[in-house]
Amino acid sequence: MEKLSSADIEAKLVNLKKWSFDNSCISRIYKLNSFMEAMSLANLVSDKAEKMDHHPKIIIDYDCVEFRLSTHSIGGISELDFELAKFIQETFNELFI
Repeated sequence: MEKLSSADIEAKLVNLKKWSFDNSCISRIYKLNSFMEAMSLANLVSDKAEKMDHHPKIIIDYDCVEFRLSTHSIGGISELDFELAKFIQETFNELFI
């Protein structure tokens, strides 16, 4: 697994609406309509993450879910993080908008 450069990360973020990079992870907060929707999104992401063997930090605050993605084994951001971020964004757009 290769660690992406800051330039590579910034270029890839162009395709991910409202995601940000802070030198240790890429992250985004999703606002949903209810606590149950927030839990549903978190559960869908946790199922995908388990299949990928790539686990994000997930913070649930009532109707908001924050995802913080990084690849701990390389100490940075990898393609796996962007694969999971894309899944999260597509799932949110398909099921909750």
